[in-house]
Amino acid sequence: MEAIQLNAEPRTVTGKQVKLLRHQEIIPGVIYGRHMESPIAVQFDQRELLAALHQAGSSATVLVQVKGEDEPYLVIFRDVQHHPIRREVRHVDLQALSLTETVRVPVSISLVGEAPAVEEASGVLVQLMTELDIEALPNALVSTIEIDLSGLAEIGDSITVRDVAAPEGVTILNDLDETIVHITYMAEEEVEEEEEAVLEAELEPLEEPVVVGRQKRTEEEEE
Repeated sequence: MEAIQLNAEPRTVTGKQVKLLRHQEIIPGVIYGRHMESPIAVQFDQRELLAALHQAGSSATVLVQVKGEDEPYLVIFRDVQHHPIRREVRHVDLQALSLTETVRVPVSISLVGEAPAVEEASGVLVQLMTELDIEALPNALVSTIEIDLSGLAEIGDSITVRDVAAPEGVTILNDLDETIVHITYMAEEEVEEEEEAVLEAELEPLEEPVVVGRQKRTEEEEE
């Protein structure tokens, strides 16, 4: 897929002083890679970086042009640090790639189509996996892998990793027997909850019945 474009500048501010950058809507980052002599500290315009992050996710490649350098770096986002409360981006790590070496990344699963079992048999679609781990050369990386639901016709039908057709040049690394989605009965959970409630009621000890007047007669006998 076509790489996303992103501009960066060399960063001289480090340590606690990077707070000053964030106040100026500048996000610090670092680019590293096996073929680089050493990591380089960079900084990004916040708006441009967020747009690239939204478009690239964790697997699409990005061409980062660092100001003052002749060639851009082909990278993927390896780590994005967020503020623990406000969730704003605070720092990014980018891995520089070689076009001749494969890279392993997680990609999102995109469900497409309608499952007949949901429409016609009142089934419930349960999604157990939201990502797949893949390996590919940088120019073969994809941002999502689509899963077609149209073959789920009956209650109990499922789609496993084995059923997924990997895009050209992509190898899926997950266990082939892992279930991605399956169809279950709509009322299954409700029935289980009712059965548990009945069982708990049966096991709950009965309170000793209170006999009206019994205590009074006992007190009179003692007198």
